Amino acid sequence: MKKSKKMLAALLALGTAAASLPMSAMAEESEKITISVTGGSEDSMQLNTATGSYLNGLSACRHLFEGLYKLDANGDVVLGQAASVETSEDGLTWTFTLRDDITWSDGEPVTADDFIFGFENLEAQGGDYSSLLSDVASSYEAPDESTVVITLDAPCSFLPSVLAFPSTYPVRADYVEEYGDAYATDPEAAVYNGPYAITSWDHEAQVVMELREDYYDADSISVGTINWMLMSEESTALASFESGDIMYSDMCPDEEAARMEGNGLFYTAGNNNYCVMFNLGENGNDVLKDANVRKALSLAIDRERIISIRDLNDELGYTLACSGYTNDEGVDFTDYADPWYDTADYEANCELAKELLAEAGYADGEGFPALTYIVNNDSRKEIAESVVNDWKEVLGIDTITVEKTEDFSAARREGNYDLAYFGWYMDYTDLSNMYSCLVGTENANSFYSSEEYTATYNAAISTADQAEQWEYYKELEAILAEDLPVTVILHSMSSYLFDDTNYEGLVYSCGNFVFTYVTAL
Repeated sequence: MKKSKKMLAALLALGTAAASLPMSAMAEESEKITISVTGGSEDSMQLNTATGSYLNGLSACRHLFEGLYKLDANGDVVLGQAASVETSEDGLTWTFTLRDDITWSDGEPVTADDFIFGFENLEAQGGDYSSLLSDVASSYEAPDESTVVITLDAPCSFLPSVLAFPSTYPVRADYVEEYGDAYATDPEAAVYNGPYAITSWDHEAQVVMELREDYYDADSISVGTINWMLMSEESTALASFESGDIMYSDMCPDEEAARMEGNGLFYTAGNNNYCVMFNLGENGNDVLKDANVRKALSLAIDRERIISIRDLNDELGYTLACSGYTNDEGVDFTDYADPWYDTADYEANCELAKELLAEAGYADGEGFPALTYIVNNDSRKEIAESVVNDWKEVLGIDTITVEKTEDFSAARREGNYDLAYFGWYMDYTDLSNMYSCLVGTENANSFYSSEEYTATYNAAISTADQAEQWEYYKELEAILAEDLPVTVILHSMSSYLFDDTNYEGLVYSCGNFVFTYVTAL
């Protein structure tokens, strides 16, 4: 999206594959604790920082890799692989000096070139976060082995949060070149510069991570081994938690939430939304490419009933952005932006939905094609079935089938669905992050492409004037309300299971979980 970027192919053509050195010794286990955790299935354990986009994999990457910044024990963004940073007077040039004690897990030093390759590889791979850095930066360079210089288009207060996010972590070019699509899919297919390295990966079962002896802060870390269990069933995760086999899970069946409150279930600010996503790509059904159909389906959803079914402290979703973000006058953005629909009159919304569906040629659901609505767990299946029932009762559509899909993320990426569950957890606490999920011309989220939306987003993040920025964000909400690549149902709290009887120090930030600072009680 920006101008001065080298393509990955050029880098690889110039590079040569380096021979792998033996992995460094791990920190001695005798003084360390072992924990077992779960955060999702094999499908979500995506460890290629350039393409990974699921919470389980992103959280794992925070243990295996480290950026210029990282999250500390309080969940705050602090310097990581960088020893220091200097910012120019105009706020456009950030110069980082790397620590002199950082290494990869094969003993090789981490260099500035590894960061530059990571940035360029991110953009070249075209994943969900491919424009995360290039949206704000015009260039980046390594004048020497220990210096990284990032030049911005405009001052960016949230740059440290971007650089603490796994997509912007350094990458070893020789490993990407050698393994290609198989990069980071097995222990030997990557090297790691974070506190942990993978020692074994029993696919579909567990990933074992061991603390690296040569990580610069290893002595202060108590967790020596993380057994990262791979599970897709919420009921299995809960049973494992209650039996003591795991000490953490971000999966708990909704119907068990009330019982587990006070028994290990915690709620925290969600910074996320719960949506239905429409496939607007070439594999999507043509019926959903009619905006009137999407609007009809959106208006017919009884959101208040769904919130009552979940009973999880949800808030009604009528903007993409979640509540909790206020301007200098104390106004919450969800009150500042225009809602996507009339939140006060569901019956009127249903009547309008019927009119829109009839205009599209499907009065009372007649002739509506068979569609598949995919989800990735039982709780979301229950909600999807409730939504589908609204469409049947209000619009007469009885041809939409809900399926729980094991390879959910792959199906999403490849466009093998008609409708799908979509939830966006903000990666850092700035409104720009919520809107970034739908930016781009090849975006896998709904395969939505809007030059107007992308241009407005770029304008929003390029201004330091809050009032002007909020007007752009308000415009983004209006564009989405008209285009409806997704329809928001609710904004949820985040919840997770944690054994706080025996452990403390879990860091949970924007849906990401970090075990590096956990200690035994």
